[in-house]
Amino acid sequence: MDSLDDLLIDFRLHLVARNRAPRTVTGYVQAGEAFVRWLRETGRSTAPEDITHRVIEAYLVALADRPQQRHTWKPVSAATVAHHYRSLQQWFKYLVREEVIAKSPFDRLSPPHVPEKPVPILADPELKALLAITEGRSFEDRRDHAIIRMFLDTGMRLSELTGIRTDELDFDVSAVPVLGKGRRKRLAVFGNKTTEALRRYLRVRRNHEYADRPRLWLSQKGEFTEDGVRLMLTRRGNQAGIRGLHAHRFRHTFAHRWKASGGDEESLMRLAGWKSRQMVDRYGASAATERAREAHRRKGLGDRF
Repeated sequence: MDSLDDLLIDFRLHLVARNRAPRTVTGYVQAGEAFVRWLRETGRSTAPEDITHRVIEAYLVALADRPQQRHTWKPVSAATVAHHYRSLQQWFKYLVREEVIAKSPFDRLSPPHVPEKPVPILADPELKALLAITEGRSFEDRRDHAIIRMFLDTGMRLSELTGIRTDELDFDVSAVPVLGKGRRKRLAVFGNKTTEALRRYLRVRRNHEYADRPRLWLSQKGEFTEDGVRLMLTRRGNQAGIRGLHAHRFRHTFAHRWKASGGDEESLMRLAGWKSRQMVDRYGASAATERAREAHRRKGLGDRF
């Protein structure tokens, strides 16, 4: 029977053939590689038929932080353990479908619990500070201002933002198609101020050394990558006095502001590209208490007597 190494190669090709997103393929394969490496380091068999639910449990415990293995394994977050669980579960489902094994070891397991860690939303003064420090006339200021407004206005993911092509912007309907998770396309809608910021950026972009590149966002070295945007947000956040600024804080803020303004959940799911209402709850949880407090204040229940 083939080893897990060979079967992981087959699994990767299977994912690519199914047109799974490159990041998804990389995540699944890296989780598989880490598992096989652990099997070897701990003297366990790498034959697929020898992988039981007890072996999977032992791996997850080691991954989370087994004291006697700290010289080779650093403790990781509960979310990372859950990611490895889901990735390996998909791999072993594939092995069952390919009739490599008769039954998945995950049939007797339950997903690890991941404690909810609400992401702090961006308060109005923080957003005003971010927009104020990017109000300059330089190429970087125009670009960064447009990016911040796009994040704020649409709640799009980082990968969705960096994937936008210049010729995809449609100012007639104030929208742009983006490619989300699962390679699902949707329209991201933006407002008047974002339109103005985008047009200002496009004017300075025309004189850029790499203006002929198809991607909308440019840097000094060419197309603006995800890592480049991350660094920019960190730098701009520090300038505005905001620690730990990242793209997902805008996404959580977008969901909060939508719900706080009375927006319905179905529309939010369409705008954010979510298939499950669970995601609405997760992203809306960041400021649920604040919304409840404001709703209570408006209703004035105790003031009626």
